Amino acid sequence: MSLSSCCNGAEIFSCHEMDSCDLDFPDIDLNGSAAPTPESTLKAGLDVNTRKKYMYAKKKAFALFVKELQTSTSPHTYQDIFIKWKCCGQDFRDLRTIHKHVAAQHATEVLHQTQKILEELVIAATSSLPCTDHLDITDASTELCWSSQKISDWLPDLKCYKIEDLKSEQGEVLLYYCYCDVCDPQWICDWQRTLCNLLHLTGKIRIASEGINGTVGGSKVSTKLYIDTMLSHPLFKQMCLEDFKRSDGGAHCFPDLRVGVFHEIVPMGVDPQKVSYKETATHLTPEEFHERVEQYLSASQEEKDTILLDCRNFYESRIGQFQNCLAPDIRKFSYFPNYVDQNLEFFKDKTVLMYCTGGIRCERGSAYLRSKAVCKEIYQLKGGIHKYLDQFPSDLPIKLDPVAGSTNE
Repeated sequence: MSLSSCCNGAEIFSCHEMDSCDLDFPDIDLNGSAAPTPESTLKAGLDVNTRKKYMYAKKKAFALFVKELQTSTSPHTYQDIFIKWKCCGQDFRDLRTIHKHVAAQHATEVLHQTQKILEELVIAATSSLPCTDHLDITDASTELCWSSQKISDWLPDLKCYKIEDLKSEQGEVLLYYCYCDVCDPQWICDWQRTLCNLLHLTGKIRIASEGINGTVGGSKVSTKLYIDTMLSHPLFKQMCLEDFKRSDGGAHCFPDLRVGVFHEIVPMGVDPQKVSYKETATHLTPEEFHERVEQYLSASQEEKDTILLDCRNFYESRIGQFQNCLAPDIRKFSYFPNYVDQNLEFFKDKTVLMYCTGGIRCERGSAYLRSKAVCKEIYQLKGGIHKYLDQFPSDLPIKLDPVAGSTNE
């Protein structure tokens, strides 16, 4: 299949192609080899509940390893504001290159860190404190009381930055989402509005009791400070740098800033209390999804018991899609539940492979399909087409025609 140049705009707005990074871990085998790898051996020794946390632990371990490589020097010039890493006697100023280096040269260390995080998560699960990360008691206590603190306590210090650095037209657009339990959505809303205004960011942010979904644009200095501030908040410690999809742009990409509290962070029209993001389908990495799609396309018509389901809107699907996929003719994502209800017999006893642009719609969409209890198995592409295209460029034998902008509607 020839792949598309999939435009960004995954979850709220249409924007440019994301600036991403390839995480090609050496122990991933796409050739069907049955030889055990250190990663598969580790996963095989986990119980069912811990195995569900594996991808989170691996991503967190990778982020922590990269963070440890950051230099601790204070910025003296405009260029020094941007993160710099040192590893194996080399200097890195670009996130993509340091990620590739760590993935290629330090997979063993990342795997060991992953194991430690999993062990700590198991211990945390037996604790009475709500802990979503390998946090100490102080961190857990902070997580319980952040909403009682002043918003100003959670804002970055801008003393060493010039106003022109924050308002530069040459910048980028960030697109992200995070499903998590938000006990005080209005506090997060007020904090986000204050933070974005302080950093001269524009865009749109949806906040609900089930999480946050945002697209913001501004200077690279401002977007860096925004990411750092987000990752420093206890509520979003499960996130890492890779959860923020980047593309060229800036504050000029959006007419203004809109931040609000909603019932859902992506409008599906179903009460999050009845169909929770916590009931989502099994996540597949781009490599795992690629392998299953290849198997699906190579199977004969009689052998096919799999549905490749496109969860995007019809105008996105018509511009580009996987071969032999099922693309519902729906104008908004809020029509998806009704489509499922009308086609339950078609989904019965089938294995479903779901994908969307950035992953967010599959979170609730797969949970809704699972709630009907008719499918044999349900899987979703982690990170959506964006992450898939990072791993599999256009010269691979899987056809995906060009895909245009996407929205969350």
